Amino acid sequence: MSETHYQVLQLTTKATADEIKQSYRRLAKEFHPDVNGGKANLDRIIQLNAAYEVLGDERKRREYDYLLQPAVAIPRQQQSSAHIPRRPRPVGHELDEELILWLNQVYQPINRTIGWIIKPLKTQIRELSADPFDDELMANFEAYVTECQKHLQKIDKIFHSMPNPSLLADIAANLYYTVNQVSDGVKELNFYIMNYDESYLHDGTEMFKIAAQLQKETNKRIKSFK
Repeated sequence: MSETHYQVLQLTTKATADEIKQSYRRLAKEFHPDVNGGKANLDRIIQLNAAYEVLGDERKRREYDYLLQPAVAIPRQQQSSAHIPRRPRPVGHELDEELILWLNQVYQPINRTIGWIIKPLKTQIRELSADPFDDELMANFEAYVTECQKHLQKIDKIFHSMPNPSLLADIAANLYYTVNQVSDGVKELNFYIMNYDESYLHDGTEMFKIAAQLQKETNKRIKSFK
């Protein structure tokens, strides 16, 4: 019988998120070729990455834990027949006010926050490159990534604070794609922290570059719209 993700990470099913993170980082470092005499157990590294990808994500972990349980009957969910009223579409000066409100309370705060995430990356990587295995330098880089994750949580709340005006649907979509690229980039940087695999650092950096370009294009469209 193959090992469960918990067994791969040498944990019990009661492990906390911090314990999962610490165990993955410890084992990834243990099997890393740079600290293991140039030798690496590639199969084990793949297993570790697969285990952490599931257990390190709250939603994926819940689904995985459910699969570990004995099969049970799943009650059929009933769809709600409740009618959700549509929001009246504003006209005239009301539409102008809605556009201005969305730009000021959604677009601009998100745009600024994206900049706070992307801009420090180059400096952070340069400082870390002195010695990626230095605990203090890695701790500083981890603090930066943690701050990025907090910024993304704020962005998510702002995005859902109000619907975007129909006239700005394309701009809102571009902004959404930009945030997705940033979010995926942060995930890659976090994987790098866990296992010191530079491919994650490279991928995260590339995703940030794509996000920066998308942000630039979106800003141009905002200016032309005005």
